[in-house]
Amino acid sequence: MTTTVEPDKRVMVAYALYATIFVEGIMLASIGPSLDAFADQTASTTEQIAIVFTANSLGYIVGSLVAGRAYSRLTGNTVLAAGLVATALLTVFLPIAGNLLVLVLLLAGIGIAIGVIDVGCNTLLVWLFGSDVPPYMNTLHLGFGVGAVITPLIIDRFAVAGDATNAYWLFAAVMLPIALWVYRKPSPRPPQSASGKGDAPSVVRRYAWLVGLTAVLFFMHMGAQLSFAGWIFSYAEELGNPETTARLLNSLFWAGLVGGRLVAIPLSKHMRPSGMIRVNLVGAAASIGLMALLSDSSPALWIGTIGFGASIASMFASSINFAERRMPITSQTTSIFLVGGSGGMMTLPWLVGQFFDSRGPGTLTWVVGGAVIAAVAVFALMSTVPTTDEQ
Repeated sequence: MTTTVEPDKRVMVAYALYATIFVEGIMLASIGPSLDAFADQTASTTEQIAIVFTANSLGYIVGSLVAGRAYSRLTGNTVLAAGLVATALLTVFLPIAGNLLVLVLLLAGIGIAIGVIDVGCNTLLVWLFGSDVPPYMNTLHLGFGVGAVITPLIIDRFAVAGDATNAYWLFAAVMLPIALWVYRKPSPRPPQSASGKGDAPSVVRRYAWLVGLTAVLFFMHMGAQLSFAGWIFSYAEELGNPETTARLLNSLFWAGLVGGRLVAIPLSKHMRPSGMIRVNLVGAAASIGLMALLSDSSPALWIGTIGFGASIASMFASSINFAERRMPITSQTTSIFLVGGSGGMMTLPWLVGQFFDSRGPGTLTWVVGGAVIAAVAVFALMSTVPTTDEQ
């Protein structure tokens, strides 16, 4: 099993986890800006290429399920490093995948590895810091945002140079030294409350209602985030913006997300996770509502894009923190949350793609807006569950 991390080494272990989530941000943010290039590379239509989101997210579900058992039985940092190496090896082949089926299989495999990475980063960080995790969790997801915000800009530079997908060779090269760094760090182990029986199905059964609702909340907010990130480039193009402007807009969405997570770090020290989630959902609803109501307005597009990124920024971390106050967080519960999230990431972007050409780009705002409204309803139900102090 894993080794105990000495208090003075925890921050260095956290840095390795931050670097890992940075890579995850790169990979998940890369699909949207590369969508046109992938379509050209595989001679696919818009409706056909949308399947890559589904494939990637389906792989993510498999990876999340596998990770729930892997992290409870094996050394966490070893599993995490293996996920990074697998991602790098598969990423190398993306620029030369000339067939849609091959591209789908590669992105499904990358999704499996990313699922393993995501479960690991979030679970190991909770094990590392316990109840003190909120600011560290928000910092972790800030690392994701930093990776995501630079990705469209990098892809745009490669597109100007000749081929946007060549950027994936750079991404693969970045992953390998990070994998070595993670592997050489001591690995956190579950705290007493989440070890032993804490990894058994009994915990999931005891908190089944909360686990299920949290998974549905992840379905909605992760699906909404990936739908927006994956289709805002095409949405902006359909409204008459050039490719470079559309990629800049995509990058500004992630910049809003980074800014939101920067603000969330100090806020999480003074606000409860429930308060953070309320702010997130109200801001997300207002931003997407602005874009839907003023669909012909360029300022509304820019404000809504940045505002939605900033508003959705800390939903992931706050949802984990909210659940942690009401139940033990184990690798299995985390994997269930992320399976729910990957279900949304698989379904909602695909849904946008099926109606984007026939119903117009407004499909994006309606799908994302519907997911945000559903998330509000689910969170209202979750708020009825007492904290562990009240149980």
